[in-house]
Amino acid sequence: MACHTPDIYQFETITEQKKFLRKRAKSFLKEYCADQALMEQASLSALDAMVKSSIYQEAPFILSFMPLKDELDLIPLMKLALKDGKKLLIPRMYSPESGPAKDEVKPNSNDMDFFFVDDLDGSFDSDNSFSIREPSLSAKKLLLSELPPSSLMFVPGLAFNLEGDRLGRGKGFYDRFISRLAQSLPEEKMPLLCGVCFTICVTKGIPVEENDRKVDWLLTEYGLVQMV
Repeated sequence: MACHTPDIYQFETITEQKKFLRKRAKSFLKEYCADQALMEQASLSALDAMVKSSIYQEAPFILSFMPLKDELDLIPLMKLALKDGKKLLIPRMYSPESGPAKDEVKPNSNDMDFFFVDDLDGSFDSDNSFSIREPSLSAKKLLLSELPPSSLMFVPGLAFNLEGDRLGRGKGFYDRFISRLAQSLPEEKMPLLCGVCFTICVTKGIPVEENDRKVDWLLTEYGLVQMV
């Protein structure tokens, strides 16, 4: 798996480094994702690698996400997980644009919760600033204490490296939720974290901060790789 080596250290601060990497990744993705046939084949290749893996086969709960247009399409994988009898969960975000939360995390916190979904054609809405389909608030919310061992959580990102470091889109939703998980669960109950991106966005240099948590695996169109 090829890794790009951007010269991020020409920038003095982590904020500037992340800004440079995000701009670069979005530029790559804009060109790559213009080929719809390539996108579809990439997503199918990733699905094939995942369903053959032990981490998928042994996972009782799958925490996934509704993909953006420039992300690997996990919807076929989610449908298969439901057919395989796994519990599927999708996140709902709480942000200034989403309005007050029902009864959970404080609004405006850029945090999220996961909700059980048993039908991907069922009750969803997209009343958020990203126009991402989310479970309705009538769905059952996951209590972190309910998460069984060996669960699998897919984590989107604009870029990853092969040490498990991740660059998100800058809002911190996943960082905050994973931090809550780590504070709430013993290490042996933490879900396996699987980063998801196209290989074109695998890079070597990613700036990290003290509380960043590495992913355990990385899924791309070229397969599934355990982090070192």
